[in-house]
Amino acid sequence: LSKAEKPEVSDNVKVVVRCRPLNQKEKMMAYKPAVIVDEIRGTITVNKLETPHEPPKTFTFDTVFGPDSKQLDVYNLTARPIIDSVLEGYNGTIFAYGQTGTGKTFTMEGVRAVPELRGIIPNSFAHIFGHIAKAEGDTRFLVRVSYLEIYNEEVRDLLGKDQLQRLEVKERPDVGVYIKDLSGYVVNNADDMDRIMTLGHKNRKHNH
Repeated sequence: LSKAEKPEVSDNVKVVVRCRPLNQKEKMMAYKPAVIVDEIRGTITVNKLETPHEPPKTFTFDTVFGPDSKQLDVYNLTARPIIDSVLEGYNGTIFAYGQTGTGKTFTMEGVRAVPELRGIIPNSFAHIFGHIAKAEGDTRFLVRVSYLEIYNEEVRDLLGKDQLQRLEVKERPDVGVYIKDLSGYVVNNADDMDRIMTLGHKNRKHNH
C-alpha cells in the first residue's frame, strides 16, 4: 500500500478505561461511586471516600467510558478501527484487563442473544464477515480461528483434542511469537465462530 492508502491507525498501544455502574449488592449497601468520568477530556478522577481530606487523583487515558456507556459505542470507538486495520492486512490485538467482577466478560462478550448487549467479540465477528460479504473483484479472505488459555503460566489449546497437553511459546524470525502445535480451524461465517467459542468455553479451567 502507498502511504496515502494505509489506514490511519497508529501502531502504538492505546489504553481504554470503562467504569462499570454499581451492582445490586453495592446499591443495597448504599455505596457511593468513587470515580468521576470525563469522556470529553479522557480523564478518570478518583476520590478517596474514606479520607475526604485527601485531594482527588486524576488520570488521563486514550479513551474513557462512564457507567452508562453502550456496548456498540464501546465497539465503534475502540475496536472497530482495529478490526478495519486487520481487514487491511495488519496485525491487531484487543484484550481486557482488570480484577474479577469489573466487567471484562461483559465488555468482551456481553449477551449474545440481545443485539444491543453484544460485546466486542460477537460484534467483531459480524464486522469481519459483513466486510467479507461485500468484498469485490478477486479479493479473497481466509479466516482461521484458534482459542487458547494462559493460566498459571501454562498454555492450553481450548480447541485441542488433548486437554491435558501443555503447549510452548516459541519465536521465529519469519513469523514472530507463536504457540507450537496450536490448532486452528477455518470458519466461513459468524455462526461458525460462535460455535467454536462455545466449544472453547466448555474447556476453560478459569472462567473469570
